[in-house]
Amino acid sequence: MKIRKNHQRKRYRYNVNRKTMRKTRESTGKIKDPEMKKLWIETKRNKNFHEMGLSSDPNKTVPIPNFKQHRLKSVKIVNGFIEEEIDDEELNEKIIDRPRGYVIEQLEADAAAPREKLLRLPKNSIDHLSYFLDKYKFNYKDMVTDRRNYLQWTWKQFRMKIKKFMSIPEQFDEYLKQRNLKPGVKPAWEEYDSDSEWK
Repeated sequence: MKIRKNHQRKRYRYNVNRKTMRKTRESTGKIKDPEMKKLWIETKRNKNFHEMGLSSDPNKTVPIPNFKQHRLKSVKIVNGFIEEEIDDEELNEKIIDRPRGYVIEQLEADAAAPREKLLRLPKNSIDHLSYFLDKYKFNYKDMVTDRRNYLQWTWKQFRMKIKKFMSIPEQFDEYLKQRNLKPGVKPAWEEYDSDSEWK
């Protein structure tokens, strides 16, 4: 007796947008960097990286040196089992032959350019630190014993947080103006029991 198989009936899914589904399947993802987006040629998907002198996988391009394999290869070359590979000069010539090599220079210049510091402390942290600065100036060890130190910061933590607050001129200058002190200048308060870096 022949076994009859039960096949599941194929159903057409009407709720699927096949046009967008095809686009998402075939797309290589959106390029978020605006500079890279300008330089990217969509018709040269595979050649883009090679022409720019970039690498999609740096681990393959610059691998971790395997000294055992290197020694084995050098022994094989000495014994005449395999021929010596191309010289460094020939390799450099290959690297120089990049039609869009200026891309690397642009990216390096952009990476080396100074960035604006966007660090800002939240208002409650500023209020908290302002209270301690008003009361104790730079006496960090007295701050530890204060009743409002409910977060139980150590004197070194206080010093670190106050220095961070002072390193943000936008917020610290505002604090100095409110206390009728000269903005942009560190207050001439004495630091107690501290291996100060300011002195």
